[in-house]
Amino acid sequence: MRNPIAPRTAARRFRWPLIAHGGRPSNVAPEVAVTPSEPEGPRGLAAYLPVRWELLFYLVLVAVALLMRVWELGDRSFHHDESLHAVYSWYIYDGQGYEHNPLMHGPFQFHMNALLFFLLGDTDTIARIGYALFGTALVAMPWFLRTWMGRTGAMVAAVLLAFSPTILYFSRFARNDIIMAVLTLGIVIVMWRYLREKEPRYIYILAGLLALAFASKETVYLLVISMSLFLMFLSLDDIKGVFLGRLRISQIGPPAALLLAFVTLSLPHAAAGLSIFQDPLGIILSNEDASAGRIGMPLGAGRFVAVLAVAAALAVSIALGLMWNWRRWLISAGIFTAIWVLLFTNFFTSPYGVVTGTWQGLGYWVAQQDVARGGQPWYYYIVIGWNYEFLPILVGMIGAAWYAMKGDLFTKFLIFWIGMNIILFTIASEKMPWLLVHLTLPATLLTARALGDLIESLPWRRVYQSGALLGLPLVPMFLVFGYRLVFFDPVDVDAGAILKLWGLILLVFGTLGVVLYLATRAGYREGFTLVGLALVAVMFVFGARAGWIASFRNADTPTEMLVYTQSSPDIGRIARDIARIAESSGQQQALPISVDGDDGYAWPWVWYFRDYDAVGYPSYSADTQPVNTKGGVVLVNANNGDEADQTLLDAEFTQIQRFKHRWWFPESYRGITGSDVLNGITDRSSWKKGLDYWLYRDFDTPLGSVDGYLYYSKDLAPFIADDSS
Repeated sequence: MRNPIAPRTAARRFRWPLIAHGGRPSNVAPEVAVTPSEPEGPRGLAAYLPVRWELLFYLVLVAVALLMRVWELGDRSFHHDESLHAVYSWYIYDGQGYEHNPLMHGPFQFHMNALLFFLLGDTDTIARIGYALFGTALVAMPWFLRTWMGRTGAMVAAVLLAFSPTILYFSRFARNDIIMAVLTLGIVIVMWRYLREKEPRYIYILAGLLALAFASKETVYLLVISMSLFLMFLSLDDIKGVFLGRLRISQIGPPAALLLAFVTLSLPHAAAGLSIFQDPLGIILSNEDASAGRIGMPLGAGRFVAVLAVAAALAVSIALGLMWNWRRWLISAGIFTAIWVLLFTNFFTSPYGVVTGTWQGLGYWVAQQDVARGGQPWYYYIVIGWNYEFLPILVGMIGAAWYAMKGDLFTKFLIFWIGMNIILFTIASEKMPWLLVHLTLPATLLTARALGDLIESLPWRRVYQSGALLGLPLVPMFLVFGYRLVFFDPVDVDAGAILKLWGLILLVFGTLGVVLYLATRAGYREGFTLVGLALVAVMFVFGARAGWIASFRNADTPTEMLVYTQSSPDIGRIARDIARIAESSGQQQALPISVDGDDGYAWPWVWYFRDYDAVGYPSYSADTQPVNTKGGVVLVNANNGDEADQTLLDAEFTQIQRFKHRWWFPESYRGITGSDVLNGITDRSSWKKGLDYWLYRDFDTPLGSVDGYLYYSKDLAPFIADDSS
């Protein structure tokens, strides 16, 4: 019996040996592999934690995570993308139907939100609650990885996921990336469960999760690539045996069976990847011109090629699946297809969703690569990641270096997964803060595994008895003194300044000496491990603080890099003011409202004004006169303000205020060169500037914004006065 967290020779244990007699496995039945050794009992702190208390730990942590994710969930103004997702969900709830549009990714989130609207009402909070529940579920999921992460490592992973700034923020944000994180981790769990237990139910669960992932977001293709490549490396012997005729497909081992499941279920939906080669082929497989037809769909001769490509991929999938295990594959394919078809066709009310879901989802993504939405540099995730996920970055890099040499199969899988995500998401032209979720997840798991190993390696009884723990509270003091010393910059260099400098030097080295002396009383290795864990604890606190500030204090203020082109707090306030005026004036939902539709200005107003009966979204460009909405309200893009003033003020309207519509972080990191980095390393002022942002979100570059003007009919003046009072 072996400990699951100890280095294993798992790569050898996951080989499915062949013999020369007809290519059959020796003494191994089809689908049966050499089983990895079972784990020993827990070590370290986990040894003192009965399972019932471990379960209580998860329950309490999940409750805390849920509270953080639902607290003041509806207070932040809706982001442009959030309003799109909420409105189209509301259309389903309101009986207006749904048609798949890859601009907003897959249909799953819309059906989820529509159900929640039906059960709980269509409020701002409920529009986000589904994502908060998924984000909470993610915290509990490491429980199912205890065999591979160890009990301590799994608990650490749950804590890190609960307080991760990126995971927390986007658990409170109506986008599908947190849904994808849950589905991705679920796929990883069932994959490793199948490798260990070889139970068919895990293949069926995988099919269901994969269908939901395809119905959520196109990043599923990157996930399939990563998982398939890893499984391919594990299955090289089986693949070679099949191609050389020494092994039938029905005799492949669990890794190859999982690979076959990924490939056969995904291949028909990946056929649109052929559009990458449309220019050399001289046909349009992924249309890039909206005026010519749907973005991402084939045109002309491309339609014929697309049909052939999908048909060929489907034929290959069916043939491989039936040759492997016809019963098991048909059940898996049936589960996948049923879920996928129901969601993409809006439960058979929009049959064309089969076509768009099969081709346009990936085709649209390919077409958008040249657009490079966001226009971020290749190092974008380094910049944003360092400001939020510094703990997984630092500890993850150390852990990756260690486990690359001495790790077991699971840790090497995590390293591979991280590396593939970094490569694939860096290559992809669209780089956005919410995509950091997909990089944070595997890095957090690897970090947790490394920390779990460190914690379990310590003889805690001896550490406690030696008094080594007494020095750990001094670690934050050492860091504070070190910070003050590095940035000590007196106004006048006099005796007092020199005395203060020497005082700081003594405090730094004195504190460090006391910490090391006390820590090493338990042994040098144990002492340095304790100090390392203390530093990790400090980083964790700073990370949790960064997540709290981003999610609550600055949730709709783009001093945070996570806050991307966010609607300002003025939006929610104005929407509430208009609702109160509509009620006090007696017009209710009949209040006339006109919103400038130019430059995407209509969003998120479409969500806030969904219940009003007299709402219009005309374009108020320079050559279009604003609509005279007598007795009502007009909202105009500030770029068209001059035309609005001339027309509306003459028509018995009054301009109430100018407000921020959407605003964004000043992306001064663009265009950084290697020399800039080198200069920054040696320039203390650059260090100070970076730390000021890292600690306090202080910077001197003004925020970018698109503003708006609010006009009220003079008939509403009495109600505005009453409202303001």
